[in-house]
Amino acid sequence: MPDPLINVSELRAFIYCERSWSLDRQGFLVSPHTQADRDAGTVFHEHRAIDAVQGDDPRLLRWIYVLLALAAVLLLAYFVQGAHR
Repeated sequence: MPDPLINVSELRAFIYCERSWSLDRQGFLVSPHTQADRDAGTVFHEHRAIDAVQGDDPRLLRWIYVLLALAAVLLLAYFVQGAHR
C-alpha cells in the first residue's frame, strides 16, 4: 500500500521542524499559546515576503547605504591619494 501523499504545506513544516511535523502527523494537539506563536510567525513572515517583493525590505536599504558609503570612502581616498602625487 503506498504511503499517503504529503502536500507542500506539510513539506514546508517538515523542513522547518521535523519533530513538530511528526507530532502533528501523529495527532498531537498544539497548545493555544503555541498555536498563537505559530500564527504570529506566519503573519510576520507573510509581511516580510510582501515587503521584499515590493522592495520595502529595510535590510536591503541598509546594504545600499553601506555600499554607497564604501564607494564614497574609496572615491575620497582615490582623490586624496591623487592630490599627494
